[in-house]
Amino acid sequence: MTESHAGRKSKTALMIVCEEEIKMKNRVLTNRVLTRRSFLGVSAGIGAGVFLAACAPNAVAPQAPQAATGGQASTAAGGLAYQGELEYWDWDFDPRAALLEKYTKAWETEHPGTTLKRISQAYADAQTKLLTAASSGNNPPFANIHNTWRFAIQRQGLLEPYPDDLLPFDKMLSTAYNRDPQTGKVYTCTFNYFCDELFFNTDLLAAEGIKPEQVPTKWDDYFVMAEQLTKRGADGKVTQAGMTLNHYYSRQWLWQTLVYQLGGWLYSEDGTEAIWNSEQGVNALQMIKDVYFKHKLDDVDFLSLWDAFGTNKAATYISQGYTAGWDTDYPDVAGKWGTITTPTFTGSTPDHAWGMVSPEEGFGVFKNATPEQKEAAFSFIGYAVGPDEHALEWAKLQGGPPDRADLLNNPDLLANDKYGVIANQGKTMPYRVNPGEQPLQAEKHWRTMFDRILLENAEPKAALDEATANFNTELKESGEKPIITERAYKQPS
Repeated sequence: MTESHAGRKSKTALMIVCEEEIKMKNRVLTNRVLTRRSFLGVSAGIGAGVFLAACAPNAVAPQAPQAATGGQASTAAGGLAYQGELEYWDWDFDPRAALLEKYTKAWETEHPGTTLKRISQAYADAQTKLLTAASSGNNPPFANIHNTWRFAIQRQGLLEPYPDDLLPFDKMLSTAYNRDPQTGKVYTCTFNYFCDELFFNTDLLAAEGIKPEQVPTKWDDYFVMAEQLTKRGADGKVTQAGMTLNHYYSRQWLWQTLVYQLGGWLYSEDGTEAIWNSEQGVNALQMIKDVYFKHKLDDVDFLSLWDAFGTNKAATYISQGYTAGWDTDYPDVAGKWGTITTPTFTGSTPDHAWGMVSPEEGFGVFKNATPEQKEAAFSFIGYAVGPDEHALEWAKLQGGPPDRADLLNNPDLLANDKYGVIANQGKTMPYRVNPGEQPLQAEKHWRTMFDRILLENAEPKAALDEATANFNTELKESGEKPIITERAYKQPS
C-alpha cells in the first residue's frame, strides 16, 4: 500500500500526518512554497489546547511587550515613535526569508532608529511555540501566522485589527474572506493563493497522439482521456496511472472543489455544523471513488502521486499549484509536463464556482503589543504587502496567484511562468471559494471517510453520514464556533 494507507490504524493521526508531510517536503523543489504543506499536517486532528499543554515547556522566551500606555502612538522626528529593535516570528523558508530581508533593509532606511529582528523557527515547532507564547502573553509584537492556526488565535481576541487604510483592500481577493464575521475587521494579510489545476506529462500524452492543447476541460471527456492513458500489466495492476490520486491532501482538495463546482457548501449557513453529506458532497465523493473503481485510473497500492508523476508513471494529476516543483526534484520528468485549469462539468466557466482556494498567510499583530510597537509593525506590513510590485514578488516567489484581482494577468507575473502554473490558477481565481477555518477535528474524519470508500469499498453516502455525524458531535462538544467564510463567495456576474 502507499504510505497514505499503510499502517493507518496503528498510528495516531498526528504521527501519520507529520510523516507524510515531512516526506512531501523533502520531495518538492525548494523554489516552491513548502510552508503550506507542512502546517496543514501539523494541526490535523489535534486541538490547540493539546499543543499548549504538551509543548508549553518548549516555549521560546520572546521580547516581552511593554505595558500599554494608551492613546495613539505618535511619529517621532525622522522615524516612528517606537525606537529600537522590534522582533517578529516566522518559520524556516529561505526564499521568503531573503525577500523579507530585502524589504526590511529598505523599510529600515525609511524609519531610522527602528530595526526589525526576524526569529525563525523550525516548521515543526513554529505553531506550538507561537500558540504557547500567545496563550501566556509572551508573544512577540507580530508574527507570520499560518492560516490553519490563525483562527484559534483570532477567536481568542489576541490579535489587533488591521487599520482600515493599511492595504488596498478594495483590490484584494482576500478581503471578503479575511473580514471576521463578528467584528467586520481584518486580522491578517494573504501573501498569495493556491488552488488546484490539472498537471499532465507531455511525453505520455504524445505517445497516445494527444497534444497539450487537446487535454479536455470537461470532466466526462477528461476521464475518457485518462482511461486511454492508463496502462496495466498482465496481472491487472496499474503500471501507468492515467490519473494519480494517491495523496491524501489532493483527494481532500479535489473533493472540496467538486462540492463547490456542484453548487454545494461544506457547512451550514451559520457555520455551526457540517453538511458534508449533502447531495453535492455525496456526488463529489462518488467521483473520487470512481477514479479507482469505475474508471480504474489508479490503484490504492500503486506509487504515491509524487513518485508516479515524477518517474513518468502517471500521465496526469490534479492538485494545488505549489506541487509544481518537478524540474529539479524529479529530473526524469523535467521539461516534460504542463498544466491547464481544473476541468468543470460544462467544459468552461462553471455555473457556481471553480472550486476551493487556499490562502498563504500572513502577518498578525498582537493586541498586547504597545501602541508604538503596533504602529511600527503595521507600517512594515503595509510596506511588505501593499505595493503592486511587492504583491507580484510574493506571487512569483511562492508560485501562486497574487492577492490582487487587478494583477492576475500582469505581464511581469506571467513572463517566466513557463508551464502556466500561476496563469492557470489565476484564470480561475474569481470563481474560487475560500472555506475559511478548517476545524481541527475535520481532517481525521475525512481521512477515515476516504479509507472507507477506497479500502473498504463503502458507499459514499454511508461514509459521509458517518463522518458528518461524528464531526458534528465533536464540534458541539468543543463549544467552539469555527470561523467559516465560504458563503462570502459571490459568483462573478
